[in-house]
Amino acid sequence: MFFLFIRQKILMMRNSFTFSGLMKRLPFIALGVGFWLLLYFGTCKGLSFLSGIGTFGEVLSERLLSVVLLVIAGFLLLSTIVTSLSTFYLSGDIPFLLANPLETRDIVRLKTFESVLLSSWTVVLFTEPVFLAYGVSYHAAAVYYAVSLFAFLLLVLMAAGIGMTAAHLLAKYLPVRRSREILLGLGLVLFLFFYFAIKSNLPEGYGYPEDFLKTFALFRTDSLLLPGYWVMKTILPFLKGRTPDVLYVMLLLCGSSFFLFAAQIVGRRFYGGNVEKIRPSDDIRSPLREGSYPRPAFALLFKDLRIFFRDAGQWPQVFIICALVMVYIYNFKSAPLDAIMTLSPFAKEILVLANLFMAGLVLAAMAARFLFTSVSFEGRAFWVVRSAPLSPRKFLWSKFLYGCIPLTGVVLFLVSLTNHILKISGPLLLLSEATAFFLSLSVSGLAAGLGAAFPKFEYENI
Repeated sequence: MFFLFIRQKILMMRNSFTFSGLMKRLPFIALGVGFWLLLYFGTCKGLSFLSGIGTFGEVLSERLLSVVLLVIAGFLLLSTIVTSLSTFYLSGDIPFLLANPLETRDIVRLKTFESVLLSSWTVVLFTEPVFLAYGVSYHAAAVYYAVSLFAFLLLVLMAAGIGMTAAHLLAKYLPVRRSREILLGLGLVLFLFFYFAIKSNLPEGYGYPEDFLKTFALFRTDSLLLPGYWVMKTILPFLKGRTPDVLYVMLLLCGSSFFLFAAQIVGRRFYGGNVEKIRPSDDIRSPLREGSYPRPAFALLFKDLRIFFRDAGQWPQVFIICALVMVYIYNFKSAPLDAIMTLSPFAKEILVLANLFMAGLVLAAMAARFLFTSVSFEGRAFWVVRSAPLSPRKFLWSKFLYGCIPLTGVVLFLVSLTNHILKISGPLLLLSEATAFFLSLSVSGLAAGLGAAFPKFEYENI
């Protein structure tokens, strides 16, 4: 029965690869190929630079591989937990599977296959250029490429086993939807923590590359408790033509087998009870007293605000925007502004233009996520809006105000704060803030208008 469902999934994937579907995906395929090549040639360039340093460069290249594997292992773990919560408990085919005379064992196996595939295919695809660049730079034998792929797949399976076990335990003690949002928030907090930790340890001046290399060498990732370290110790001997250590290969084999087996045991034990706890939606009630309803002109805006605060699924997007803003401000704060000001008599004006350009990128990202999708967010209930005594003009104005006001506030705050960091004053300050204000109005109008011109009311993920 398990192989029957696997065959059905494979047929679904094969039938989705049509000529029209390929043409729609062609820009994304080209972008992926470009990113793959950028990773490969960037890693080759970095390794070529490190090889010219001598023994210290060898140590740094090993440390670089260790850091990359540590980051990838953490990303795989978080990705597997979030994906497993969706595939095991929130997938659309769960009611169909439960309605059939299937054993829990078969459902758990099927969802395990889906979780491993969906959570790791991107990481596997875009990690291979790093291993390939190492092999080419060190002139490694053909066996290195096979061993690196095998060791990395064992790391994927180990992270999948740990992630699925954690997902089942989270689903038992916490609501599934809340667990996924908590994990996304936790991942964002960890990203900010590591970003600021690394950024604060890097030297402020970039005129001395040895300072940067010495700082990078201080990062300690060579712990026997880290699976990424096992992968590094497995492939390094093949990379340099030495005799491999069987200990790390056995650790990878035993670790991946144990955690996959543990995920199956925990899944069979808790899956039935966890599924019974899931409800179609959260029963959140907030009754309004008579007289607290808004006027008809603002009823739709009031409705959108209430939905936003009730729908916790949109909150991680706000957290991501906040993280983007924090990184944006911190980069301006840590930039060597005094040195930049001496480069040109128009350095201050150039920095103001660069600031507006970066603020425009942040604005475009927020408008694409919250304003462009605002009309489509009505979903299949759009007929309620169209049957209400509400003209399309008022409907679009409501959507525009819903996104334009907070977006304009965020952009003006960004530009004002960065202008203060840059010590901008006088007419240049007023001109930059006025430009940011009108830029917010125009981008918000474009996002709301194009979202209304190209709506998509049937969507799986907004």
